[in-house]
Amino acid sequence: MSSTPDAVTGLTAHPALASIELTWDPLGWDPLIDHFRIYAVAGEASPGEPDEADLLGKTVYPRFVHVDLDPAGETWTYRVLAVSDAGLRGEASDAMTGTSQPSVTATGREIARIGDFDGRTLELHLAPSSYEQIAVDYPDAVIEYEQGVDEPGTAWPYLLPGPGDAWAGSTAHRARWTLTLDGEPSAPHDLAIWLVDTTRLGGILRMRVNEEAMADIELPTGSTRGSREGDATLPDSPLLRSFHELEVPEGLLQSGENVIEFELAEGGWVAWDAVGLFAREG
Repeated sequence: MSSTPDAVTGLTAHPALASIELTWDPLGWDPLIDHFRIYAVAGEASPGEPDEADLLGKTVYPRFVHVDLDPAGETWTYRVLAVSDAGLRGEASDAMTGTSQPSVTATGREIARIGDFDGRTLELHLAPSSYEQIAVDYPDAVIEYEQGVDEPGTAWPYLLPGPGDAWAGSTAHRARWTLTLDGEPSAPHDLAIWLVDTTRLGGILRMRVNEEAMADIELPTGSTRGSREGDATLPDSPLLRSFHELEVPEGLLQSGENVIEFELAEGGWVAWDAVGLFAREG
């Protein structure tokens, strides 16, 4: 006779930008676990017995990521239970509350940006699918964009190609963003880089500020559909968004003209959502 799964223990919520990652202790082999069921309610109130109306998702692994949360931050409370291969349900875990990490796009003061932080490429040059024209328009593999002069729809291509893109000459492309600051920065600044999708090659996005190295971002593996589709917010969209927000080290920004450069040093293209520079408030 099949036994009932043990209660899930060790449920932990890890905050991330626009998401919350849940992990818990794995269960043994007796009984065999068919899947875990994740229940969620908004806020900090501890739910009672899991209600199917609150079912967030299922997984075969002791890990689940609650995605597409508000960039300003959201709080949710979770319970997880296991279901055996015979269809028997174990007791739900204790409730665990988690809050996603707020984005600098919500907490900071905008200094400059290119595009809209909305999960779409559609306002950018050549979007959503004319990627082959990028190699024609930028034969030297350098994109120049001047804040206050250029517009995203005509001067910032929706893709930045990399060495893995044969259609763009298998060349590491660079996008150079020129902006002017009225004075010496008096507060920490953050750079927000939101991507609508990446390729299955992943890669390295290298950043420089005024010719000084700032950081390398290791790109996640994407769906490779963002070269042809431009809206990751559509229901059941295959696009895999990613969010990268980094503090600009002190001394890199200066009064007057600044150049922030993005180079796709390794891997395949990135599909931009938006990039922005923000000053911290308070």
